[in-house]
Amino acid sequence: MPVILAAALAFGASGVALADDGLLNRNLNLHVYGVSYHTDREGSRRAGLNNELNPGLGLNYILHEDERGIRFVEAGFYQDSGRHVAKLAGVGYQYKLYQQWRLGGALALMQSHTYNHGRAFVAPLPILTYDFGRAKVNALYVPRYGDYNQFAVFGLYLSVPLRQ
Repeated sequence: MPVILAAALAFGASGVALADDGLLNRNLNLHVYGVSYHTDREGSRRAGLNNELNPGLGLNYILHEDERGIRFVEAGFYQDSGRHVAKLAGVGYQYKLYQQWRLGGALALMQSHTYNHGRAFVAPLPILTYDFGRAKVNALYVPRYGDYNQFAVFGLYLSVPLRQ
């Protein structure tokens, strides 16, 4: 976790001030984790890794936003495909494709008994976001990758801005 914190501080070193101007509230989002879909339905069922209801919570903080994109840090936890608590923290960037669409990803430190034999690891997570204003819908794809993740999965979760 200290490595991610240091990376987040370095990534956001452009001088985001959390002074009395309300930047903390204006840039903070609550993630409400939700659902996943495994592409190998039968294999994930046989392995007992087919939980597709993934409740959890997280926080996302926008470090910098301009007309081209958004830099952020985030951390959270959710119930994973093996019904264990997965914890994550990371830094990311999303390019603004159109008015409401963003595409990019995060480099996340992950830890769960389900993945990589319970050992923490860093993974790139591609994220597509549609911004409705009062909420954002995020879709991600996690490919199958050896012991780190036995089955490819798509996920959906919501982000709700915590604005004053």
